[in-house]
Amino acid sequence: MKIILKFAFILFFVNLIAATILAGTYNLTKSKIQKQESMIQEEALKQVMPETIGNKIELVKESDTIKYWKVLKGDNPEPQGYIYIAKKYGYSSVIEIMVGIRKDGTITGVRVLSQNETPGLGAKIIEIVSTRTLFSSLREIFIKEKHPKEILSPYFTEQFTNRNVKELELSNGGIQAITGATISSRAVLDSIKSSGLEILNNRDE
Repeated sequence: MKIILKFAFILFFVNLIAATILAGTYNLTKSKIQKQESMIQEEALKQVMPETIGNKIELVKESDTIKYWKVLKGDNPEPQGYIYIAKKYGYSSVIEIMVGIRKDGTITGVRVLSQNETPGLGAKIIEIVSTRTLFSSLREIFIKEKHPKEILSPYFTEQFTNRNVKELELSNGGIQAITGATISSRAVLDSIKSSGLEILNNRDE
């Protein structure tokens, strides 16, 4: 009995130390994590909505919760578009996406903010495919002329650009799902569509 109590005490003590270390680490890194998340969000806001559509954004909140951003152009009080964050559980994680749409529902850009899907499958929603070759990369090193850095987007989310949220479907003629990752693909599509339709249907309220 004494041996059992001894091991129980040791186990409790070890768990207490581990919990204390984890709590301390979280408190030390919390502000850095929040700052990083804020930077990612600010960058995504610029990426999903071209300045040609709107050059100002106005945050719409409800009970301290972000609903969406109105996209405004100059002194025109009528929104020219909207930016929103869509979330849905995929295969193994919550997928968080920032989406920009025109006032008619046409998508201007999609960026994945966070996800933890299966590597090599669902995680391909953020995979970027480049057409650059080793030869072209080496050539750029030796030529004097500098070209502006090309901004590459994940091929899956790029499919959404210029499509209307009202008509989004997984199909050969529509959005093509990632092979072997239909659940993740559908989660992205469904969250973009449902959140977009909710904004369009309730924007005048």
